[in-house]
Amino acid sequence: MTSLPQRFSLTVYAATLFLSAAIMFALQPMVGKMLLPLVGGTPAGWIVTMAFFQVMLLAGYFLAHALSRFSPRLHGLIYLGLMVAGCFFLPVHIAMDSAAPGAVDIFRLLTVAVAVPFIAVSATSSTLQRLFTTTGHPSASDPYFLYAASNLGSFTGLFLYPLLIESKWGLAAQAQNWFIAFGVLMAAAALCLALAKGKDDKINTSHDGAAATNRQRIEWILLSFFPSALLLAVTTHITTDVFSAPMIWILPLALYLLTFVIAFGRRQWFKFSDVARFHQIIVPLAAALTCVYNLNIRVSVYAMFCHLFAFGVVALACHMLLAQKRPGGGGRQLTEYYLMMSIGGALGGVLNAFILPVLLDRLVEYPVLMALSLAMLPAFVQPMNLQGKMFTWFAGFCGVMYFLFVMSNGSFAVTDSIGQLNQNMMTADVILFTLAIMIGMNLRLAFYGTLVLLLVSEIIIPRDIVTTTRNFYGVIKVFDRPQVIAGKERIVRFMYHGTTTHGIQIRDPELEKMPTAYFWAGGPVGDVFALYNPKNIAVVGLGTGTMNCFSRPDNEFTFLEIDEAVERVAREEFTFLKACTGKRPPKIIIGDGRLELAKQTEKYDLIALDAFSADTIPAHLLTLEAVKTYLDRLAPGGLVIFNLSNRYFTLANPLLRVAAELNLKTRFVLDIPPESAPHGSPSIWFAMAPQGVSLSPLDDYGWVELAAPEGEKLWTDDHTNLLSSLTFRPAIAGPRRPVDEKR
Repeated sequence: MTSLPQRFSLTVYAATLFLSAAIMFALQPMVGKMLLPLVGGTPAGWIVTMAFFQVMLLAGYFLAHALSRFSPRLHGLIYLGLMVAGCFFLPVHIAMDSAAPGAVDIFRLLTVAVAVPFIAVSATSSTLQRLFTTTGHPSASDPYFLYAASNLGSFTGLFLYPLLIESKWGLAAQAQNWFIAFGVLMAAAALCLALAKGKDDKINTSHDGAAATNRQRIEWILLSFFPSALLLAVTTHITTDVFSAPMIWILPLALYLLTFVIAFGRRQWFKFSDVARFHQIIVPLAAALTCVYNLNIRVSVYAMFCHLFAFGVVALACHMLLAQKRPGGGGRQLTEYYLMMSIGGALGGVLNAFILPVLLDRLVEYPVLMALSLAMLPAFVQPMNLQGKMFTWFAGFCGVMYFLFVMSNGSFAVTDSIGQLNQNMMTADVILFTLAIMIGMNLRLAFYGTLVLLLVSEIIIPRDIVTTTRNFYGVIKVFDRPQVIAGKERIVRFMYHGTTTHGIQIRDPELEKMPTAYFWAGGPVGDVFALYNPKNIAVVGLGTGTMNCFSRPDNEFTFLEIDEAVERVAREEFTFLKACTGKRPPKIIIGDGRLELAKQTEKYDLIALDAFSADTIPAHLLTLEAVKTYLDRLAPGGLVIFNLSNRYFTLANPLLRVAAELNLKTRFVLDIPPESAPHGSPSIWFAMAPQGVSLSPLDDYGWVELAAPEGEKLWTDDHTNLLSSLTFRPAIAGPRRPVDEKR
């Protein structure tokens, strides 16, 4: 039975750890958002930011481990001193003296701005858990259950930022409130120190135990490495190849934190033997799901939840093993344990962020890491029994059947485009999943069999992709599809970036110059070119270069594209850029559209922004400051148009609010191409212009003027709220452009 003071101590320690984790997870998206206008929204900026926080987290755990050489009380006092030092760097403020910072510049900037307070917060968990061992609480000898409270705090910070903090406060207010929360944490940590017992002049070694062995350290690193690496791998796989939706990354991260809570909680909700059994079975099934030929299954929301479940099982198995292998007591082994965990977590992040995108041209790390995680289960070292050998022979037979069937009927499987389901596809998928079930019947067979299955499916069996390119910005796939156009079946080439179509072209010399998709000639872009005849055009977002086919002898195009791989694919696999000629060849500038436009000295008659069709919205292109940049680059009589076509966001309202603030004219249109234009795609366009420019000619083509919404908060570089624009309606809604079959 615990006494009232002991229960009070436990409450204070748990609440303090909860708060430290919550503000840590709130700081990371806040700082990333502060960087957005400075680094131009480039994913590389986010990647460097993530790497920075992983390194600083490692630094915090290393500091706590180094301080464990002192007595717990002296350790706590030095930690509080670091917290005080962190106050001199708050509120967080990031100022850039370079318009286009590189990775080193970003890392240096973040180090100066937030390294000290973040390291202090990072050191909280292991420091307070060590202090807790001196409180005399009955659970003081095994303080690891407090790690569950820390992860619940991470959970809270993760969801509070997008749901409450981002929508309620601008960045300046967020930074100020974070400073206040940091002060509350410092006061709570001081109270924890006051509740600790022990003498300052003696090192507390009562709980140190034997020193950790190298084998233990390696196990701690590997058991934390696989869940961390799989967290990013499954997120990348889902958002690229399965189901891309706003903030989808929250789901795997929430599962990741939940497995920590379950594994380190005092109450064991699951038996490890049951979880290990699920681990063994789910890995080959998840791998088979990445290879299935029926795209209606492979890219469905059901597949997404299957992959999330598989990831959760594997992460839970690794974290339960990690919890089982924790050292006893609360001395230096405790801080070393958390240090090794942070090393494993950092290695998993670095592998996915920097190494794999360079080494691999396709997304195979998720199923490969799943298979490799099986080697961490204790039963892996056991020899295969007779039952396992029987399953091996049967799985080998199924594998040969699968290989021969697919190779002899290779033309049936349209693997990366949506085609009609046929009997051959169904047969191949039945054999594939039978093979996966057989593989999952034995642990070692699951390990080797899954790797062989992936080798056959991804390398040996041919695919119909024209080309695949991968870098920090994602995966670009180009493939061909037959489609009936103008009464004739023609080959149409598609560029996909993740799950988003970035352009299509009809592979026929007669029609290769025809604008397609959002830019078809009878659509809104055709309206603008027909009515305003712009001479100098800037386009943010290259895609396949489709808009270049509005070229005329008297006009010229400048494209601004952030991803150099997109430019390379557009030049090598599509002909829009070279087949369509204007006054001069199109000029292509690599870099963020907003930053690069600000550098230009020439004026443009038309600025078109085509950067919002994916599910990751570059919000910095829609703010008050961004629109001021566009207006500054407009020639007299010029206008700005936005392609707001998107599956999940309605972005017209923020632009209407910005336009009202700047006293600009606006027009909006929803275009649904007629059946006679199968090469066109539904699209939403928004136009704005200064008061001296007439937008009335657009009215005859179905464009409408919308009133600025009441209560819409102005989007600025200090405040954007994508959640307020989120919608999951199944179809595009809004005033529709009338169909004119003649145009």
